[in-house]
Amino acid sequence: MSNTQDYVQWFRGAAPYIKAHRKKTFVIMVSDEVIFSDRFIGLVHDIALLNHLGIKLVILHGSRNSIDKHLQNNRLDSKFHQNIRITDSAALPFVVQAINEVKTHFDSQLSMGLPNTPMSGSEISLVGGNFVIGMPLGVIDGIDMQHSGKVRAIKHEAINELLALNHVVLLSNLGYSRTGEIFNLPTEELAGEVARALRADKLIFIQSGLSETETLASTLSTSQCEARLLDPTTPADLSSLLGQAILAIQAQVKRVHLIDPQVDGGLLLELFTRDGYGIMVTNLFYEGSRAACIDDIGGILSLIEPLEASGALVQRSREQIELEIMHFQVIEKDGMIIACIACIPDGEKMLAEIACLAVHENYQRAGFGNQLLQIAEDRAKTSGITLLYTLTTRTSHWFFEHGFIESSDFNLPTAKRDSYNPARASKILSKSI
Repeated sequence: MSNTQDYVQWFRGAAPYIKAHRKKTFVIMVSDEVIFSDRFIGLVHDIALLNHLGIKLVILHGSRNSIDKHLQNNRLDSKFHQNIRITDSAALPFVVQAINEVKTHFDSQLSMGLPNTPMSGSEISLVGGNFVIGMPLGVIDGIDMQHSGKVRAIKHEAINELLALNHVVLLSNLGYSRTGEIFNLPTEELAGEVARALRADKLIFIQSGLSETETLASTLSTSQCEARLLDPTTPADLSSLLGQAILAIQAQVKRVHLIDPQVDGGLLLELFTRDGYGIMVTNLFYEGSRAACIDDIGGILSLIEPLEASGALVQRSREQIELEIMHFQVIEKDGMIIACIACIPDGEKMLAEIACLAVHENYQRAGFGNQLLQIAEDRAKTSGITLLYTLTTRTSHWFFEHGFIESSDFNLPTAKRDSYNPARASKILSKSI
C-alpha cells in the first residue's frame, strides 16, 4: 500500500512539470562515454518519453572518447590546445568516422529499445542534417588549429520546422563551410550555440563524472559559475560546461542542467521533481525575486514554522504576517516559497528590522540568503532608512559577515521593546547603511 501511495504522490508532484514542459524546446548533449555505456538504454527510454510528452527535443552527441580510440588505433597522436583538439588533415577522416559511428549507435539504440519499454508500439522520428555552418578556428597563440572549427551559424528555422512536426533532431559535432570544408566542433560549444539560436527553454548536459564534484551546490547563478571558472582546481571539462551555461543564461535560455547519468532516471528526476537530481544553473531566482503578496502567507508560514519550533526564529502569527506582508520579499520555485525576508520599518525613526530571514533546507547553499539581504538593504535605502537591526539567537556570525555588529546598548523601538522576550536571550545586531 505504501508503494502505491508513493507512486500516487510522485505522479501528483510530477503533473505540474509535465504541463509546464509541454511544447517547450530542450537541447540535450550526451557524451559518447554515456552513449556506449550500459546506462544509455535507460536514457534512450527517457528521451522517448519526453518526446511523447510533447517536449521538442534537439539531441547532440559527444565524440571525444571515440575519436581518441580511432586515432590511437591508427597510431595518430591527439594534440590539444586550450582543451580543444587540433584536427589535422591526417586525423580528419578518422575523426569523421568516429563521429558517424557514435551517431549510428545512437540511431540504432533509439530504434531497438522502444519495443521493450512502456513506449512499445510508439515510434520516434529521428532526423539529422547539415544544420550547422562551421568556420575554422584559425591560428590561436601561434598554433594552426587546421580542421578544428567553431560555429558560424545554426539553421534554426529549419530545425524549428522539424520540431513543430514532432521530429527529434539529432546533431553531430561536425560543421560544414559554404566551400565544402568539414570542421570538428567542440560539442559543448555546439550545444550552447544551438540552445541560443533556438532560444531553448533548457540546455541539458549529460556527462559522466559530474557527481564527483561534491562541492558544487545544486543550484548556481552565473556569478557563482564565474567564481568556479577562476578556481584553478575546477576540472577543465566542468569549466567548459559552466562557461557554456553562463553564455546560455545570458542569452535568455532559462535553465541549464548538468546531469551525471550514474542514477537510472536521473534526467526524469531533474525535470519532474522539485528537488531535482543534478546541478541547475539559472538567474531566474536572482532576477525574479519579488515582493510578497497575501497569497504567499501559507508558503511563508510553512517555511518559517520549523525554524520557529526550533527557536531559531521568534514566532509570528498568521495575523501578524498579514499585517506585515507588504514588507516581505520572497523567492519562489515551481510554486513553492523557498526563501523569504522581512524588512519592517519603524514608524518613528529611520530604522528597520530585518526579520523572518529563512531559506528552505534544500537550497541553503545557493546564496539566496545573501541575495535577499541585499534586496532588503537596497529597499531600505530607497525608503530613506539609515540603520538596520535584527534579533538573532543562532545566526549572529552570518550577520557579522554581512556587516552587522553587536549592539548591547541598542535602544529597540517602543513597539519592538514591548514584544521583546528576554528569555530568548537574543543578540541585538545593527548595521548602518
